Amino acid sequence: MITQYDLYETPSPKGEDGKKSLHARVCPKKTYTSQEFVEHVAAFEHLPKNQIGGALAAIVDDLCYLLADGNIVELGDLGFFSTSLKCLKDTDDDEDEIKPKSIAFQNVHLRISSEFRKRIKHEMKFQRVHSLTRRPKIVNSTVKERMKKMVSFLKINICITRKEYIGLVGLTPYEAMNELNDFISQGLLRRRGAGRSVVYVAGENLKVE
Repeated sequence: MITQYDLYETPSPKGEDGKKSLHARVCPKKTYTSQEFVEHVAAFEHLPKNQIGGALAAIVDDLCYLLADGNIVELGDLGFFSTSLKCLKDTDDDEDEIKPKSIAFQNVHLRISSEFRKRIKHEMKFQRVHSLTRRPKIVNSTVKERMKKMVSFLKINICITRKEYIGLVGLTPYEAMNELNDFISQGLLRRRGAGRSVVYVAGENLKVE
């Protein structure tokens, strides 16, 4: 069993520029409908499809009844289902003001069992793919060509932001950030400002005439 994933930038909590970290995210192959799930189980377990569908519908109905009746329900190795409530108005800790009509259903929660987690972890194998919603950009320009564009931009505007550099040279945000940091380490650029106000100006090793 192969789980496909792609890598994404982890945004800085303060919006600051600098070296970005990456995190992995699953790229789902498809979303199974209830009917498709039943057919999948029937095919792999060699059981009648109608029987599985009927049993699943009965389980969902009874689960709804037991949760609405104020119970916690364990469903096989999957885990425990429970419900949460909310108060509809502020009561300032006055219990006498909290009446049944002031209480409402909030959500259903599922606490996955450790056994179920272990089974998934044991079966999982990973494959890197490029998400269809995050296609890599094809960049045909060289670093020298991109630097030439940047110099022309700096002649007119004095400074450049990361967003402007991305639009100017066609790199991804991650690639642009790495390239700007490389320029800084080479003394070609200097960073000014902080957070979302960061701009880049010519460094001592870059001639802008």
